[in-house]
This record gives sequence, C-alpha cells and structure tokens, in this order.
Amino acid sequence: MTIFTVEGHEFGWDEIIIAASIWGEWQPFVETTRQSLACLRLATTTGQIPPAAEMRDATTAFRYAHNLISAEDARNWLARWDVTVEDWMNYLRGQSLRERWAARLGEIVAAHPISDREVAEVIRSHAICADKLGEWAIRLAGRAALASTSGALSAGDQSPFDLITRIETEFKRQQQQTATPKLIETKIADHRLDWIRFDCRYVWFGEERIAREAAFCVTEDGLTLDEVACDARGIVQHWNFYLDEIEASARPHFLTARQGDWLGPIRMLKGFPLFSILAKRMPAADDPHVRERAERAIIASFTKQAINERVKWVIV
Repeated sequence: MTIFTVEGHEFGWDEIIIAASIWGEWQPFVETTRQSLACLRLATTTGQIPPAAEMRDATTAFRYAHNLISAEDARNWLARWDVTVEDWMNYLRGQSLRERWAARLGEIVAAHPISDREVAEVIRSHAICADKLGEWAIRLAGRAALASTSGALSAGDQSPFDLITRIETEFKRQQQQTATPKLIETKIADHRLDWIRFDCRYVWFGEERIAREAAFCVTEDGLTLDEVACDARGIVQHWNFYLDEIEASARPHFLTARQGDWLGPIRMLKGFPLFSILAKRMPAADDPHVRERAERAIIASFTKQAINERVKWVIV
C-alpha cells in the first residue's frame, strides 16, 4: 500500500519500517505490540477482558481524537487504512490492558510468550491505530522531499533500504548546512519567551480549596513544600519544562515568576498544583538543549515547505 510519493518514488509500509528502524523506533514499537498481545492473552484466559462500558469510552475517545464524529466517518477511516473493526477493537483492548497492568508487563510477557509471527500479523493495524504509521510517514515524507531538492532520489534502481539510507544521508547533510549558527541565534531570539526553562518542585491538589490552604501554610506559616505535602498525603514532584510545553492559560503565571518564588495554586494538570520555582533560565545559544530546539524548528520549517511542494499523499 502506497502512502505517499515523491518524484515518482512510492513510499509505503516497507519503506516506513526501514526508516523507523534506522531511527531506532521500530523495535520498541514491536515490543509494545508484543505486550498488548500478551495482555490480551492473559485477559482472555482469565476472563478479564475490559467491560463493554470501558470499551465504549475508549472508542469514543479515539473517534473524537481522530475527528471521526459519526459512525460513517469511523467506517470510512477504517476502510481507507484497510483496518477491520476487530483489529481496531483488539488494539483498544490491548491498550487498556497495558495501562491496567503497566507494573506487570515484563511478568505478563514472560508468562504468555508471543511469537514474532503473531506480532507481524497485527503490527500494521497497531501502528495505524497508535498513529505511529502516520507520524513516521510524515517524518519520512519531509526527509524524502528535502533530499529530492538535491537530486538524491534520482539515482538508478535502488532497493528500499538503499533508498531510505540515501535519504537519511542527504537529510543529515542538509541539516548541517541549513542550521547555521546565525540562523540558530535568530530562531532562539524569535522564541525568547517560549523557550524559557523552569526547574520546579510541586505538589498536586485535586481541590482548589485544599490547595489554597496549603499555599497559605507555605507563605504565611512558613511550612515547607514537603511538610504541606505530608499533611495533605501528597507527593512532592520535580518537573523541568519550557514555557511553551505547559497549558497556555498557566504561562502568564510562570512568565512573571522569579527564581525562589512560590506559585499557585494554578488551575492546570487537571488540578491545582502549588509550585516552588527552583530555577528560571532564559534561552541562550550556548545551551545545547536550546540549540537542539532551534535546529529542530529550523529543519521543521524547511521540511514543511518541501512536503507542500514535493509530496503527493495517496492516503491521508
């Protein structure tokens, strides 16, 4: 099945597997699929298949996440990707069971071994339903489109492996040439607020009233975050993040905060956390993590343009 074409070259399942393998992402997904199948086998033999109500919720969440509002939309989506309803439901059941038994996955896989053949039979439908096939296809399309701008795809007959290897080599060459120091500095300047980095400790509260009481104990009574967490039977957690990685509604609170400040409670993370700001760092070109962010943003811009100009999608 062809997913997209670039300059007459067809890219489908085989090419995407090769690319994902080169990126180091194929084998981990194989093991995730094996875990799902092992969980399904255990659930089937012990009568612990997820109940119908749970699966209705799971299918509804999946449909809305994929903008499949009507039943006809869902049927058309499955038909377009050549996925059966049974494949889809088994994927959702496996995901539900993996979450339920997350702490026991190694034990379950060992007790209910799944052969490579069994994994191969379902992994395509799992990759589609997990959105991995789409994610990998878009990434490969961008790299192939960029590579095509220098004629890297115009070589003679190439095996799928040789083609993908050639694309990766050319993509890395262009990546090094495109992300110049000057362009990186410009990109960082463009995101000087988005890429502010925070190092925090926080305690999460499910109710605003309790969170406000905890904040009062910290700011007025002088209790530590650990003490209010203990009193509330909560856990102090560490979190490092960039400003653009948190909910938009919470960003102004952090933008005005300073190192050493207490912050909160803030309505975010589906609750009301209370934060201690350990560090607040502005983006700088000598920060390797910020440089990597800038490089990714620069390449993403070029690949998006190349996709629009050079990629023809067969399945979208």
